[in-house]
Amino acid sequence: MPHADSRTLLLVADRVHTLDDSGSADADSVLIREGVIAAVGRASDLEPATGHARVLRLPGAALTPGLTDAHIHLSEWALARREADLSAAISPEAVARQAAEHAARRPGDWVRGRGWNPHRWGGGPPQTEALDRLVPDRPVILQSHDMHALWVNRETLRRAGIGPDTPDPEGGRIVRDAAGQPTGVLLENAGQLVARCLPALTVEETAEAILEAQAELHRLGITAVHNLPALHIAEPEPVRVLETLRGRGELRLRVLQHIPLRQLDEALRIGLRSGFGGEWIRTGGVKMFLDGALGSQTAWMFEPYISSASCGIQVLEPGEFRFHVRRAARDGIATTVHAIGDAAVALALDVLADPELRVPAMPHRIEHVQCLPPGRERDAADAGITCSMQPAHLITDWSIADRHWGPARSARTYAFRALRDAGSRLAFGSDAPVEPADPRLGLMAAAVRVDLQGQPPGGWHSHQTITVRDALVAYTRRAAEAAGTLGGVLRPGVPADIVAWRPDPLAVDPREMLSVRCIATLVAGEIVHSALSA
Repeated sequence: MPHADSRTLLLVADRVHTLDDSGSADADSVLIREGVIAAVGRASDLEPATGHARVLRLPGAALTPGLTDAHIHLSEWALARREADLSAAISPEAVARQAAEHAARRPGDWVRGRGWNPHRWGGGPPQTEALDRLVPDRPVILQSHDMHALWVNRETLRRAGIGPDTPDPEGGRIVRDAAGQPTGVLLENAGQLVARCLPALTVEETAEAILEAQAELHRLGITAVHNLPALHIAEPEPVRVLETLRGRGELRLRVLQHIPLRQLDEALRIGLRSGFGGEWIRTGGVKMFLDGALGSQTAWMFEPYISSASCGIQVLEPGEFRFHVRRAARDGIATTVHAIGDAAVALALDVLADPELRVPAMPHRIEHVQCLPPGRERDAADAGITCSMQPAHLITDWSIADRHWGPARSARTYAFRALRDAGSRLAFGSDAPVEPADPRLGLMAAAVRVDLQGQPPGGWHSHQTITVRDALVAYTRRAAEAAGTLGGVLRPGVPADIVAWRPDPLAVDPREMLSVRCIATLVAGEIVHSALSA
């Protein structure tokens, strides 16, 4: 009997969603040869022509392109999986207890944790005293849920040299009490005063953590990521870590690696360009920040927050931002800019819309676009700017937005429908470790705009919902376009990055999206995750 051809594989499912406008509407099979899609169609048409190909039958399953997480802090998320998870803590004391328990389990020096959310206990800022009582002799550094604040104890403040006379750094704030003493909360760039004291991670330990995280991403149907620089860890150079894995044949994610602003001078000096790289690692844009985050009330708004006189934190002045964008674009590097508040989004749109600043390899992009300025719905589409958004933020943010921004501004927050209808390119991601990396959360949030308890009834500003198919396109085809690559569709000639789902995510009620399981993930035609026996 002839042996099956190991280089050729036929996937036979109930349905294939090509997410390509010209794709076959009734396809149920994909033929793969040497890691590339050779044909998409009906099994009855493809099987006679496959010769001795292996055939994998997936009854009850639907096939889609592999998903891209278009905004993830890969090293930070990978390493965070080993830290104290503080996301369920309902008081500062509970956070401190969990940090102390984690410290007891892990002897050593620094105590790390993340995920504390002041909105779970009414929004009051934590103080160093709670940490000092339980962990007095080891430095503690705890990152907030939104990654825009750190809570540390006095030992950490001492090591960082932070005292009452320490000035606030540009684009950051050291929170102080009425007497001017630091409370232990550091906002935005003030966190770097502590981050620079952390011991450097090695390439090997970071690579090991990423390898574990890669397996989890494959389990979730993710085959590519757009990797943002770490915020509060001294990570090794990401390209070195990724290249270590690629050189060993272990990297099975396609990575678009963005450049931190602090490395722009060096990137320009050596002639690095957006789009440089290969099949597995590709250079993205230069990452900048215009503001902070909603939860920390540091997102930069035109009008003050409801609960304070503050309009948030403006991290870069307009002239400085325009200067960096211009000099990067002149040498072929696109801009990837964080903008959450309406004032920050408006500045990003104003600067990136300049046609003289466009980059051939890939479009400029705005990360988050949480609060859309009034009347600016069409601007991103007209200028070809990618709106890189994270729908799962809505699950935890909707009530916070109502509280801090009020109904008028909330109505233009996470404006998926308004941006899509205007023709904008939406690329979806998770922002892990801020939110879980599970894309099903984003699909649900984009389609029904409720939290995991089904609140609010009828959906939060439901006029901004989009379909699950539109959301899937944002995780696939539009994310590939944002990276300046082919892919994100199932058609001949495209790398065979494919996910099998059961049941079909386009056939279930979006509120039941978490019942959908990824039963197989393929990267370049190789099965990298399988739950087929389940």
